[in-house]
Amino acid sequence: MDELNHENLAQGKRVFFQGQFSSCIMNIRTFIFLLVFPALGMKAQQNHYKLIPAPLELYHLPGDNYDFSEPYTLVYDSLFVLEADYFSKLWQPSIGNTKPNVVRLLEQEGYQEEQYTLEVENQEIVIRASQPKGAMRAIQTLRQLAALQNSSLQKAQIPALQIEDQPVFSHRGMLIDVCRHFFPLEALKKQIDVMAFYKMNVLHLHLTEDQAWRMESEAFPKLNSHSAWRTEADGSRYGGYYTKNQLRELVAYAAQRHITIIPEIELPGHAQAALSAYPEFSCLGPGAQIQVANDWGVFKEIYCAGRDSSFWFLETVLKEVMEVFPSTYIHIGGDEAPKFRWEHCDRCQARINEEGLSDEHELQAYFIQRIEAFLQANGRQLIGWDEILEGGLSPTATVQSWRGMEGGIAAAKAGNKTIMSPTSHCYLDYGLDRIDLAKIYSFDPIPPSLSPSQQNLIIGGECNMWTEHVPSEKVLDQKIHPRMEALAEVLWSYPGERDFEHFYQRIQAHYPILEGMGVDYGPETIPATIYADAYPDSQKVMIGAIRNLKDLEMQVFWNNEIGPWGFRLKEDGVLKVKAYKGNRLYSDSIQQIFSYHQALAAKLEYDEPYSPYYPAGGDFALVNGRLGSLNFRDGQWQGFAGRDVEITLRLDSLSLVDSVAANFYHYNNAWIFIPQEIQIEYSADGKRWKNYGRKKPQLEASLRGQHIETICVQRPVAARYIKLKIKSQKRVPDWHEAAGSEAWVFIDEIIVR
Repeated sequence: MDELNHENLAQGKRVFFQGQFSSCIMNIRTFIFLLVFPALGMKAQQNHYKLIPAPLELYHLPGDNYDFSEPYTLVYDSLFVLEADYFSKLWQPSIGNTKPNVVRLLEQEGYQEEQYTLEVENQEIVIRASQPKGAMRAIQTLRQLAALQNSSLQKAQIPALQIEDQPVFSHRGMLIDVCRHFFPLEALKKQIDVMAFYKMNVLHLHLTEDQAWRMESEAFPKLNSHSAWRTEADGSRYGGYYTKNQLRELVAYAAQRHITIIPEIELPGHAQAALSAYPEFSCLGPGAQIQVANDWGVFKEIYCAGRDSSFWFLETVLKEVMEVFPSTYIHIGGDEAPKFRWEHCDRCQARINEEGLSDEHELQAYFIQRIEAFLQANGRQLIGWDEILEGGLSPTATVQSWRGMEGGIAAAKAGNKTIMSPTSHCYLDYGLDRIDLAKIYSFDPIPPSLSPSQQNLIIGGECNMWTEHVPSEKVLDQKIHPRMEALAEVLWSYPGERDFEHFYQRIQAHYPILEGMGVDYGPETIPATIYADAYPDSQKVMIGAIRNLKDLEMQVFWNNEIGPWGFRLKEDGVLKVKAYKGNRLYSDSIQQIFSYHQALAAKLEYDEPYSPYYPAGGDFALVNGRLGSLNFRDGQWQGFAGRDVEITLRLDSLSLVDSVAANFYHYNNAWIFIPQEIQIEYSADGKRWKNYGRKKPQLEASLRGQHIETICVQRPVAARYIKLKIKSQKRVPDWHEAAGSEAWVFIDEIIVR
């Protein structure tokens, strides 16, 4: 990354590549036009041409369109043989053509790797680049210009223009998890085609998990006969894997489009599928009964750090990986590795003592660094999730920051290259209520707290497509698109001034193109935002819906009758919104269940703050009438990690209280546990407290699946203050796959009647 350009673009400035394009000699016609007619503003230009990502510089030129329906001759320098072949498959050149139309792919010294110029005037198209990657990016721009005319490429009329372009970030990626759900090779090729079209350049292929091992291994064949398959809850067998030849085919397909596939082999955690076939590399040892996981979550079976055979196994597998994938980087995961087995393993404890390590976190650092040394000895470099920071970070590792931006900031400050893909903006498995098109488009991968030299260590970003809840190619398409396209522009153009409305108008023109590519794209956002605003001074909650897109038509229903857009909550009910775009239903209708009760908008006091990761609606989230759904990421559940919880609420006045209840979420796969018990106290003055009642939940901590339980205590008393003391699990129990990790308590509403 050119430091000057990176710094200027980080400050929101557009840079004309003066030195880099000095060797491009504009013809006299272009030069005179630019003197007489200054370049149109970028926004106006892009709004007209609707390119995604927006190029750095675009000039409209006088002259006639270039007509692809006419025969043409393709002329190219020897550097671009493969790109010329790709071009010829899009637009078949003429044999023995006598027409003057020509397309030239010319080598231009001094350009950066993906930099290019594209000039279109009358009967000539000229692409200049110093590397094949730059030529391919230019071809994709030309392909977009043609496809945006809603006609076949062979009949396209390309307007006279000049584009000068290059990316701001060198790593522009998308992760696809093929472990939780398996996708055929053709589905991955389709995604590669779309990535190339929008100038993404890295496919991060997540190949191993607790639920499956997806790459053929000749050294360890049970990884395919056993670890690639799982038994579903209904008893059916689900799975599959890619042969080495299939993966080589995929690598070649991506390479022709100048997309690098980076394989991920998870270690030391997320390894239960592999250890099910080869338990001798676990802490439990040979003969242990370990099942391929058939549910989602984090599991405690990880590679034994005390066995040298574990490293032999992984090094053997990684040799096979490197035979198939030529990428410089190999991703090793490194995330969500529970330490429970290591804490109770004599071999791992001996390793800690032998290596002079202080704890299991340093043991993980030892594990990662030992694997990194092996990769480096084979000419490769390591990428890991930000957990590899724990216990000490190798100075040569690249960190992918997913738990917010903090890991990336720490890595950059330590001098390590960093890829930003935080859950706040880049997780495509999250619903549109959490991360929609506008949210991704607002993403800034460069934290302002970093110095200019540290900012240059941010090499790019990724959008991550985890597939626990993506059972089909159709759902995969709908989850990825059009959100990936927004990140493509952020990482290529890095627009300093974000104009989402401008981008939104451009993406509309791309939907017919995506349809033509076989992409079943999804909506840009949820059609409306349902709100619940608490007013503590008047003890009321106002609810309603706000349209999220101007071009949607909406209907609001309250308890199945057409209702107003906003009103005061005075009864229990369901608010539902239907939206239409044109004459079509925009997306599934959205709805929110409300509870009307005595503690609405009451003042709350917490013994300790709720988690910033699960704040729900903030300080009034538990008294705003909104009830959470079975989707614990719906924004209604307030989370507390690893501790008991104490919450005090104050009613408007001394009142008769008949019952106190609270809703709790239980999903132990995600470490969210029903409380062990709640104790409720009451007071008239907030000083002298009396016992109101104590109750245990009916749900068992070991119960699988997603559940909501309302824990209610009934007793008529006069009270103004009510205190809930919630006894948490604190730690995930020993029988659980993630034993020893912090357990969560999730609450969505305290209901007083």
